[in-house]
Amino acid sequence: ELAKWFDEYFSPIEKIHSYARPSRRQSSTPDIPRPRWVPAFGAEDGRTFGVILDTSGSMDRVLLAKALGAIASYSMARDVPAIRVVFCDAVTYDQGYMPPEALVDRVRVQGRGGTILQPAIDLLETADDFPTNGPVLIITDGACDRLRIRREHAFLLPAGRHLPFVPKGKVFRIH
Repeated sequence: ELAKWFDEYFSPIEKIHSYARPSRRQSSTPDIPRPRWVPAFGAEDGRTFGVILDTSGSMDRVLLAKALGAIASYSMARDVPAIRVVFCDAVTYDQGYMPPEALVDRVRVQGRGGTILQPAIDLLETADDFPTNGPVLIITDGACDRLRIRREHAFLLPAGRHLPFVPKGKVFRIH
C-alpha cells in the first residue's frame, strides 16, 4: 500500500536518447556515435517529500530502523533524489534534505523525550525550500495529540496501534 502511495506522487522518470554525452562506442564501428539514455530535462524537479519521524521514548529502536529502511528503499526505487527529514519529540530537530542512501547508513536520531508533532508539521508547511505540493509522511506509534495538517499526508504506524483521532490522510502499517 505504501508503494502505491509513492506511485501516486512519484511516477517513473521518463528517459530520452541524447547525443550530448554519447555512450560508449562499439569497437567494431567507433566512428558511429551512439546515444545514451538520460532523464528528461527537469524530470527530477520537485521530486521530494517530507518525513516527520516521532523520536519519542515510546518509539522502539527496531521500529525506527524498519521505518527508515522502508522510506529509503521506496525512495531509491522511485528515483527520489532527496528527502526532507524532521525528527520530533518534545522539540523539533530539522535534519534538512538527505539523500535516501544516507537513511540506510547509520543515522544519529535526536530526541527520545515526549511527543509533540505539531511543530514539525508547521515547520514543513511554512518552509520556503519545501515544495508546496510535496507530501508528508508521518512515522509515529500513535501516542500523539490531534494534528492539523493542511497538505497531502499519510501515517506509518506499527501494526496494532491506532491514532487518537480520525486521520484525513492514509494510514499504513509496518510489521
